[in-house]
Amino acid sequence: MTDTASIPAANSVDAAELFSSQEIQQFGVDDVTAGGAIGKMLSALFLYTVFAMGIAGWWTYSSIIADKAADKAAAESQHSSQEHVDDHNHDHQPN
Repeated sequence: MTDTASIPAANSVDAAELFSSQEIQQFGVDDVTAGGAIGKMLSALFLYTVFAMGIAGWWTYSSIIADKAADKAAAESQHSSQEHVDDHNHDHQPN
């Protein structure tokens, strides 16, 4: 007694009866058409991804450059205002 189910072997004559030769040829044509459509879709999605990542990279780079410029301007502004305060304090000190 075995626990495995026995599967009857498919006979090539039975398979041939399911589909005519014209239908089998049409399946091949349909497969080629579907494969071409899938290839075009994957190519379009890949190009879209490359384009989107290029924009995201450019935006990130631009944001970093803008932040560095703003930080540098703020540091220079703070440094110049500190020099102004130091100059003002030296003017009012008694000799």
